[in-house]
Amino acid sequence: MSKKKRKHSVKPQLTPKQRKFADEYVKTGNATQSAVAAGYNEKSARQIGAENLSKPYINAYISEQLERIESHKVMNANEALQRITMIARGESVAKQWFAFGKELVLKDVPPTTGEILNASKEILKRYPTSELERAQIRQAQAAATESEVKAQLAKQQIRDHQTTDNIVIKALQEMPQEEIVRLARELGNRHAKSSN
Repeated sequence: MSKKKRKHSVKPQLTPKQRKFADEYVKTGNATQSAVAAGYNEKSARQIGAENLSKPYINAYISEQLERIESHKVMNANEALQRITMIARGESVAKQWFAFGKELVLKDVPPTTGEILNASKEILKRYPTSELERAQIRQAQAAATESEVKAQLAKQQIRDHQTTDNIVIKALQEMPQEEIVRLARELGNRHAKSSN
């Protein structure tokens, strides 16, 4: 009996740097900072952070870590997003003390424009398939398709040119020498006339 080997899909293992990156990302939500903290080169940290977030097995690890963190003592991701959303919508208010003469008054203060923008950015960071990113992906795919088509056209033009060259060479080889001399003189005369 022959034994058939089964192919198992092997889940890629995170490198120590990737694990450190993912752990930092869980803490900060910032891919560039997380890449630097994990030991990647500062100059390429932004690119590496984005690449790491695009790898499904790193995203899976990040999701697992976030699930482990969720407990009754820690705000879960959903609650955090709800609170950030309230700030982004201007629905959340902070309490602040104001002095009126000798009297202190506690008042509700709505979020500033900067706080609203920062909250919006925090929300968008967690959704890597925003409409803008989908549009950028579609644009990149279209550019890649266009490049492939241009490459195929260039290859076809080369083949056509080679075919034409081969036809001409074959015709010249089969042509009597007197005919070749006559054509050469005729071309020379045409060239002389067009030069004048």
